[in-house]
Amino acid sequence: MMSPNDLRFFADYIHKELGIVYQQENYFQLEKRLTEVIRVMGLKDEEALVQKARMGMDGAFKQVMLDLATNNETSFFRDAKIFSAIEKHVVPKIIANPKFSGTIRIWCAASSFGQEPYSLAMTLTEMRKKNPAFPRFEIVATDISENALKRAKAANYTQLEVQRGLAPELLTRYFTLATDGTYNVGPEVKNTVSYKKQNLLDSFSSLGTFDLVLCRNVLIYQKDESKREIIRRISMTMNPNAFLFLGAAESLM
Repeated sequence: MMSPNDLRFFADYIHKELGIVYQQENYFQLEKRLTEVIRVMGLKDEEALVQKARMGMDGAFKQVMLDLATNNETSFFRDAKIFSAIEKHVVPKIIANPKFSGTIRIWCAASSFGQEPYSLAMTLTEMRKKNPAFPRFEIVATDISENALKRAKAANYTQLEVQRGLAPELLTRYFTLATDGTYNVGPEVKNTVSYKKQNLLDSFSSLGTFDLVLCRNVLIYQKDESKREIIRRISMTMNPNAFLFLGAAESLM
């Protein structure tokens, strides 16, 4: 087992880099993730990890640390009511806005393995099929984890993953079955999503402006100061009358 001082060292580093807070009572979760770092990096044991980390975390080591420090829990159409609200209320209001640019721009922050942006893409593609005059849309999905981005770009999901939240008719319509029993997102949906690496504690002005932003289940892991700064920066990317969705347990307060 790692000493409390060593765990505090890693907790402080993760907070500095990502804003994610590991309270002392949750150090067991941190230690579990650090065990995975040891495995991925091919290190001998906890002592070797601590020695390497205290010499400086950069390059591949830093990326592995950040990849494994983030929570990638997700599923297709997570919190289904949100996607229903986007279809029935949000998108129609975006289109009806006198200042609408003609292209619906959506940002999925902390997009994990891609289920959220692809769920949005399927929602809007379904809307477009019902309305030939439906405008163009583009979805920008970001994450700090290179591993998560790699998986999202591959757009390949297991049987278990597609069974979590995905309606059978959407699976049939937008996915193809691979020879290994997994499922690939088809180009009609996949090509509407672009992926970029982005730390929410860094500037993201280069992403442009958006009509809809989803930053769900991210702020819950941040301290109040980091929450306020992230929300402030997000607000600067939002077009007039744009919409913001947070996680069910999150608020702007």
